[in-house]
Amino acid sequence: MIASGLLGLVTGRTMFTARPAPAPSRQLVVLNPYAMSSAASWFKGDIHLASVRGVGKDLPRSLGDYFRQHGYDFLAVTDVNTYTWVEEYAHRPMVGLAAIQASYPFANLLALNMDHWLPASNLQAAVDWIQKDSGLAVLAAPNSLERPDAARAALAVKNLFGLEIYDARLRSLDPAQGEATALWDSLLARGRHVYAFAGDDLLSLTDTTAGSAWISVLGTTGDVPDLLASIRQGAFYASSGASFSSFAVDGRNIRVDAPSTLTLRFIGSGGRLLAASTGGQRTYTVKGDEGYVRIEAVADSGARAWSQPFFIGWH
Repeated sequence: MIASGLLGLVTGRTMFTARPAPAPSRQLVVLNPYAMSSAASWFKGDIHLASVRGVGKDLPRSLGDYFRQHGYDFLAVTDVNTYTWVEEYAHRPMVGLAAIQASYPFANLLALNMDHWLPASNLQAAVDWIQKDSGLAVLAAPNSLERPDAARAALAVKNLFGLEIYDARLRSLDPAQGEATALWDSLLARGRHVYAFAGDDLLSLTDTTAGSAWISVLGTTGDVPDLLASIRQGAFYASSGASFSSFAVDGRNIRVDAPSTLTLRFIGSGGRLLAASTGGQRTYTVKGDEGYVRIEAVADSGARAWSQPFFIGWH
């Protein structure tokens, strides 16, 4: 009897096993490209214009004078395969970013933070050398008929930093050539972290599109290191005349502040419209299936501004 009782106790023990610890719940994370550790301001600049050193008609100094007088904070003269010294056009309080336009039969690239040009046999090779030499490769005018294969090649390229989604000169001639938001959404939907740029693509200061497209960079000091650090972070927006005031993320909520006269469009993966409302301060609550959220601000005149994407992840 004693033995059988002990056996029962042992047997009884084996019937109870520890439950596995519950798996930690996944947490939704919204990546905010505009997050800053200290007070910041917006700095306006153009990164796509040519001087007489390339295919343009104006002296670098004339370009600098024009944009400084029109309230620009920085400028990058991007001459074709030629570095134009920033000292030729950047005078206080405006600063200059070293840059060139790396031109090839297959594509044109704006190479920011760059003072030289190298040959390349294809788009990937061009992006690679720019990245290796600490530059930022921005595919310019991807829908231009002069480079008909550039957009298709962009879908396969790795480490492309930016895409010129609005080219003011080409847009004035043909909207299909001058705008590339559909291509941008295709890249973002593929998981590529590619930032949006807008530029004049200016050839002459007599062009009606002079000063009609730019980027606004969120920075603290507005000097070259500060601007480049913010651009690398994605803390800037592209514009053809509209503007944003601020961005913030609080948990699942993306808060946007813009002039009340604008319409705000929240756009998700593949260009899907998630929500739309008039301007002022607006909040979009992330559901988790968007892939990314970007915001467009649209004026009655047609002028627009494009935020960088807020990528959605789970941890």
